[in-house]
Amino acid sequence: MIQTIQFGDEGQIATRELLSRFKAAPAEVLRHLKTFESLDRQYGGSGALPVEDPQALVAAALTEAAAHEDSPEFPDLTLGIALWASRHEVEIRAPAPVANALARRSNEAAGKQELAAVFGLMQGLITHMGPALCADLERSNPERPWRILHVNFAITAIRTEDPLLMDYAFDALDRALPDERAGFYAEALALALNPGVAPVVRDCVEARHHRWSEA
Repeated sequence: MIQTIQFGDEGQIATRELLSRFKAAPAEVLRHLKTFESLDRQYGGSGALPVEDPQALVAAALTEAAAHEDSPEFPDLTLGIALWASRHEVEIRAPAPVANALARRSNEAAGKQELAAVFGLMQGLITHMGPALCADLERSNPERPWRILHVNFAITAIRTEDPLLMDYAFDALDRALPDERAGFYAEALALALNPGVAPVVRDCVEARHHRWSEA
């Protein structure tokens, strides 16, 4: 098979592929993707952009993507936009579509390998969005993105049955949701005691449950 040489850095190539994949997207979505590609051509595929308010551009693109949340393409489109923002150090002001797209990716994962890939995406985007969300001032709202991201991060880790990934996600949840960690592990343990759940999952969840129920 003859291989072709691709021009551009990794970020530029990723953006071109995103634009190519969604060239049949609604006009407003496509317009934003073309702007991403144009900015990459001018300034490179990663790093801060010397333009005014790129946050508004990303927020508008995510809002347009969220209008098509029921479509099969929603997760990949939304996460493509979020990863563009991450590569360019752009704050994500519309985090809810990203949280929903990650949840869809996790729910639709076909096996542990795919779950591990989703885990990696979650890890990177939680790190990127952390500075803007970690104050978590709306603690009365169970649907707030900071909470949803960490709960789904922990659930995805549990589904991988990998103790290292579980410990990492549990540590993140413990830091992000100190008021909810005892309740989360109590509920998770009740499910982990069911027959068919891997012993490693039960052991990891039980250790956290004991830590925070005793605290």
